[in-house]
Amino acid sequence: MTRQFNAMYHCNNCKTWQTQETMFGRWIRNNPALESRSGYVVSDIDYTIHKYKTQYGREFQLMMFVEVKTNGSPVSESQRDTLHAVNQLTRNRRSTPTKSLKYQAQGAQTDVEIYSHSSQKNIKVRMYGFHVLQFSGLGPDDSEKITWDKKQITLEQLTSILRFDLDPDTLGVIDLRSHHSANQSMAPLFDCIDGIAA
Repeated sequence: MTRQFNAMYHCNNCKTWQTQETMFGRWIRNNPALESRSGYVVSDIDYTIHKYKTQYGREFQLMMFVEVKTNGSPVSESQRDTLHAVNQLTRNRRSTPTKSLKYQAQGAQTDVEIYSHSSQKNIKVRMYGFHVLQFSGLGPDDSEKITWDKKQITLEQLTSILRFDLDPDTLGVIDLRSHHSANQSMAPLFDCIDGIAA
């Protein structure tokens, strides 16, 4: 049976809890042909973060996906497996032939060139994959604890991560230079993403 939909929000007008499920989501959940026991998994993407940035005289577009969990809730097992697969497929930081990492998906930075409809030209994109943002409450304003990929962070750090001032993988100052050898601090990345690659 497909798992019950648990994402809720508190309505300020009627002061009750309401489901966040869309009509389409409800239709999928109640469609017998799309039962989870047949190996079918649906997972939405909470946020796609996209930032235009210039560094070292070069223009970049930086992107990542963020899965948000409130009230300290974890990522489910089925969602973990899906997000882990998408995380590996979407990243364009790759290992080099001289560096063997546990998961062949981190290391040397490469840019992918794609066509931008809004810019009407080819642009360079760095894709940072999936990250899990977890609040102990409902959001930044009522949470005593905020974690990013299992690392406790402050509100200021969260803002800097979302602005791509801090690297979403290392939480260090972002460096958009091209690197031709694997970065040792990247190797354990997949082991520390809560619910994606444990």
